[in-house]
Amino acid sequence: MTIFLALYLVTMVLVTLMVKEKIMKEYLRTFEEVAASILRKASDQERSQTEVYEELKQKAAKEALEAIGEERENHEESEGSGEGIFEDSSAAVTGGTEKWNDKARKEFYQNLVNEYVLSSANPDLMISAGAYDKNEKLLAKSCDTIGDTMYTADTSGICNGPYILDDFLTFEQKEELAEYFWKSQQSAEDYTLPEKYRILIRTSSDGQELYDIYVQELTWREGEEGGEQAEDQYVDPFMNSIVISTTGTKIDYATGAETGEEKVFRETDSKIVWEWANPDISGGQRESGEIKTPAMGFPYMFQGSYEKWHRWSSSEFLHEFPKEGNFSWNAGEEVPDLGLYPVKEMFYIGARYQLKIGLIDDPFAYLDIRMEESPWFAAFDYMKSLYLIGLLLTSVCIFLLVVIFEDAYKQQMALEETRRDFTNAMAHELKTPLGIIRNFSENLMEHNMEEKRDYYLMQIIGQTEEMDRLVAEMIEISKMDSKDLILRKEPVSFRELIKEEMVRFELPADEKNLQIKYQEEEDFLVEGDREYLGKAVWNLLSNAVEYNVLDGRILVRTEAKCCSIENTGEPMKEEELLHAFDLFYTGNESRGGEGKHMGLGLFLAKKILDLHHMSLTIENTDGGIRTVIRK
Repeated sequence: MTIFLALYLVTMVLVTLMVKEKIMKEYLRTFEEVAASILRKASDQERSQTEVYEELKQKAAKEALEAIGEERENHEESEGSGEGIFEDSSAAVTGGTEKWNDKARKEFYQNLVNEYVLSSANPDLMISAGAYDKNEKLLAKSCDTIGDTMYTADTSGICNGPYILDDFLTFEQKEELAEYFWKSQQSAEDYTLPEKYRILIRTSSDGQELYDIYVQELTWREGEEGGEQAEDQYVDPFMNSIVISTTGTKIDYATGAETGEEKVFRETDSKIVWEWANPDISGGQRESGEIKTPAMGFPYMFQGSYEKWHRWSSSEFLHEFPKEGNFSWNAGEEVPDLGLYPVKEMFYIGARYQLKIGLIDDPFAYLDIRMEESPWFAAFDYMKSLYLIGLLLTSVCIFLLVVIFEDAYKQQMALEETRRDFTNAMAHELKTPLGIIRNFSENLMEHNMEEKRDYYLMQIIGQTEEMDRLVAEMIEISKMDSKDLILRKEPVSFRELIKEEMVRFELPADEKNLQIKYQEEEDFLVEGDREYLGKAVWNLLSNAVEYNVLDGRILVRTEAKCCSIENTGEPMKEEELLHAFDLFYTGNESRGGEGKHMGLGLFLAKKILDLHHMSLTIENTDGGIRTVIRK
């Protein structure tokens, strides 16, 4: 059992290690692709802005030269006129690129470093990124946000955020807000119910400042719009309107048609379950603020779970971007190195790329892109089915092994019991002839018994022959129990075999005046060891003669599939029939009986036939006993 468990554990550890290495390689390959994608977007943006600047510069210079020519034609004195025109052209270039200033660059990079972690379409890999300007000053980093992004600004052009939550909330407050958002997402996940929680923000009218954050718990009732009088319907205090929500429909991607049954819900009540107020905002400012429904930027919550977001947000490695970067690379390499870093959490590993945006010798900016993942946990998750199957198979093997060992133990105990009974029986059987020999030997020592000397000697010789027969049968039984026994395969005719063995019983058969008859419908042909099969037949014929009556008969019948030996005599009792093939069973308390049968004959015959995959049965007849051999 211990060996199987150890083998299971070693196998699972080795397979898990191989799976972990494969997953780690896949993680690093995906991380390289993501880093290249972020770098490409940043480079394209910087390059496009540089090209715009150069085009504007060239256009302005051309316009300035044309203006100078015109000025010279219109004025006889042209001194100083060109200088003013060049100042105007410089102002035009500056005005044309004022959109790509420090603020615009910072907003772009903030959206860029958050784009991957907020998208549900990207690979499920925990990544964060930090962007630095050409002076290695931090511009933006991946973070939790609330409010508009460059993709969600309203049509008025006012952008309410995004506001970085770490600038306003403690980590515990951010956890609470994230949990409400996750619950809201889960409640409306199947599109059949409206959201349970609504998150709102209050901002300045220009969207530059964040005043408050609210979480409303909403109560809805299903029903058609306009089912009540307008004055009786609930007006949401923040939205300042009656709120209607429709659910239950989806858009079929293949056809573009709406599917599902539409349901209409009306908001009937709401209450504030969580709120945060900016302590730097006065009461007057707050009253002038505007309520907005913001976009929530909790990384990995859209494609993952609250737990995955929490793991990402609490990782020190993914968020330790210093305000001043420290970018360095190994000399002599054409591509940046991928750095691997141990992290505090067990089974996790960190990876990092430091990249230049734009020209290598004069970059526009820098990127610090990081990944933290656990290939071990991914391998465990991938292997969980195999663990279960392996454990099940190991348990089955252990169970079978226990059963096999138990059977072997029972067989061993049965064999030991058989050997013990065999030894006791042999001691008992040998005791009788040894006692006879002793008595006759003592009689021979008395010289007044000379007239019986020959009789005593014949009895002693007869008993030694009986002992020799017992020992020979013991040896045969021992051979048949040996694993080294090899039976020859040869055609054997039972009709001929029985007749050959019957010759050895002519004298005792004549002494009892037995009539021997043969009924041969077909020959009983088998393949086996002729010598051992002859011993089995001899024991059966020996019993047929020994337990027969005077003037009795023996009937031998052979058929294609069986052979029987039937003899007259006293029928056996039911218990005797059940134990007829047991070792040394004779059917009475005296093991020897009057004859020489000591319970070995039928046992030996059945054992030989079992080795040849044949059966032996014994049954009573109207006038005696019949033994039957079948294929």
